[in-house]
Amino acid sequence: MIEDIRAKVKAHLKPSRYKHTLGVCKLAVSLAKHYNISQEDAEIAALLHDYHKYASDEMILDKLSEYNIETDPVIRHRVNLAHGLVSAYFAKETYDVGEDIFNAIANHTFGRPGMSMLEKIIYLADSLEEGRDFDGIDKIRDQLFKDIDKCLLLACQNTLIFELKKSNMVHVQTIQMRNEILEVR
Repeated sequence: MIEDIRAKVKAHLKPSRYKHTLGVCKLAVSLAKHYNISQEDAEIAALLHDYHKYASDEMILDKLSEYNIETDPVIRHRVNLAHGLVSAYFAKETYDVGEDIFNAIANHTFGRPGMSMLEKIIYLADSLEEGRDFDGIDKIRDQLFKDIDKCLLLACQNTLIFELKKSNMVHVQTIQMRNEILEVR
């Protein structure tokens, strides 16, 4: 199944996005091994996380409507941020992925409170794969194999600062995820 997914993703994505996807796969599988969860699940979720990254706003909105998903203000302002959710439904319909893979794909953009280890891994692998470069990334990467929740907190805070500096809306799930991490630390 993985080879079929890999071929389909490669044919569907732009080369630069496929390169990113392979970087996410590499890091996700490494993290899955380290944190003792299914490497196959991590690879499947990583391969499919951005499948609809370049879908039109119209297509994404049509799919959300088809799945009876109400759009919130953040999605209405930046429709493409829902690409993960649409990609998750594609993965479920096409490959019959389970709930954990579905959630990892669906929540890789905003995160959410109560994330599974696989969800955390895909969220972080997407943000921190070797092709990514931004101020402070080394400090965040330093925590990847030490304390995944601390790493998640640092990555989340970096995203919040980035979005606030650009005067963008911040999704409530991201804020709830951050608050949950702080509450249990």
